[in-house]
Amino acid sequence: MAKKEGPRINIKLVSVEGPNKGKSVYVTTKNRNNTKERIEMKKYCKWTKARVLHREAK
Repeated sequence: MAKKEGPRINIKLVSVEGPNKGKSVYVTTKNRNNTKERIEMKKYCKWTKARVLHREAK
């Protein structure tokens, strides 16, 4: 599959809290023209069964 052209890109959100750091991963999109900095969101982690902070991976 060819890489998409345009401002929207796919990113990975990786957990940064709890005992299972880096294990919980979500995939989402962001508009790189509007959002230059890295995204941080609270998402559900199935290992800790709680909402934990997830950050955009490199």
